[in-house]
Amino acid sequence: MTSLLRSVLAVLLLASVARSAPSLDDSMRTAADKYRDRAEQAAAELNRTRARIADEKAPLLQQVRAAEDRIIAAESATTRIETQRENAGSTRQKLLQELDAARKATTYVVTLAHDGLQAVADGMAPGEDQLIGERLQTLRARLDDSSAGPNGRAALDAAEFLLARTEQSLGGCRASGLAMLADTNQVVEGTFAFAGPETYFLPAAGGAPGTVRPHAGARYPITYALPGWKPDDARAYFSGQPGTILADASSGKALRLTETRGGLWQHIRKGGVVAFAIVLVGLVTALMIIHKVRDLRDMTPDSPETAGRFLELVAAGDLAGAEKALPALKRTTRELFAVGLRNIQFPASMLEERLQAVLLEQRLHYERRLPLLAVIATAAPLMGLLGTVVGMVKTFALITVFGTGNAGRLSGGISEVLVSTELGLTVAIPTLVVHGFLAQRVHRNLSRLERYALQFTTAAQARAAGTARPPA
Repeated sequence: MTSLLRSVLAVLLLASVARSAPSLDDSMRTAADKYRDRAEQAAAELNRTRARIADEKAPLLQQVRAAEDRIIAAESATTRIETQRENAGSTRQKLLQELDAARKATTYVVTLAHDGLQAVADGMAPGEDQLIGERLQTLRARLDDSSAGPNGRAALDAAEFLLARTEQSLGGCRASGLAMLADTNQVVEGTFAFAGPETYFLPAAGGAPGTVRPHAGARYPITYALPGWKPDDARAYFSGQPGTILADASSGKALRLTETRGGLWQHIRKGGVVAFAIVLVGLVTALMIIHKVRDLRDMTPDSPETAGRFLELVAAGDLAGAEKALPALKRTTRELFAVGLRNIQFPASMLEERLQAVLLEQRLHYERRLPLLAVIATAAPLMGLLGTVVGMVKTFALITVFGTGNAGRLSGGISEVLVSTELGLTVAIPTLVVHGFLAQRVHRNLSRLERYALQFTTAAQARAAGTARPPA
């Protein structure tokens, strides 16, 4: 029932709506009018929009073309800049290489200049330091200053200095300065004359001209007088005129060799304290050897012929004749035979003991100081070795302080090493030879005296037996 009621109400509602709604034609006409109006409006709007677009299109196209032109120009500029950058990189690399080559060349030139200045410093003629020493030190200091890298300007200045010095050396030059006279060790003023490797000096106060040589450790060079140089030639040379000069063919080596030799006292002083001790021992040894030679000369026994004639008297029983002949014998033989004559009445064994006692006493006199000579012959090389060790210690101490480049300072220790060893061997070798000679002479003399003692015992036995034959 309810659903039916609802359906009736719906039909009635639709009918009322249909009566109040316009007809379809009216609606179509209304819609067509509206569409036409809208179309006209849209067409007008489209025309206006087209007109506006047409008005705005030309400037935009111009702007687009301008923008495209700017883009093309920018691209060209970018390409050009990139090309320039690549070229700048290549140029920079090339410049860096050239700069590196220039630095290497400058370093090489500076090294050559430094070596050249060092060669000049090492090869300066005696006295030339007073002329160019300050300039040389200044140039070397500038070259050694590496705070701003290699100093090419300093190298050029050094090259100019070396060139000027070479030209000056070829032509010779003169300069005033101070030198030490070799004979008086007096420092005097004068004139230096440089001629190649040679340097000469003429004292201002007068005196003989001389050749100049450097001296290790000395502030001033030493001049050695040349008496053979004629005064006229010397004055002409020092005044800048042509003259004759005296040149040393050995370039000073002969003078230096003479200086290094020196005298005996200077040679011993080089060995130090140990050398003096060795010399003292050598002097004592020489005195002992002289004294020992005198002892051997005084203690030499008689010849077998003289001793035989004396023993014939003893064997014959002529004791009175033997007593008379006794003073004519030498001391050692006389002492032996005197003891034998005093004890000839004793038995042979006791007589032999008395004679043997004399021989032992004489052996003490014969062999005295020989053991000391043997000790000296053995100890002298050891003293030389001690000097060697002392010198080596001093040398190593100098090396520690000054390094190995200063040969002048090292020569003192090396000289002490060699001189002490030389003196030790000089004392030991002659002492050993003399000891052997003296020991052989002592042995020979003692052997002869022992034989005489035996012969005396035989002669005493022959006397007691009543036979007058001489001892064998």
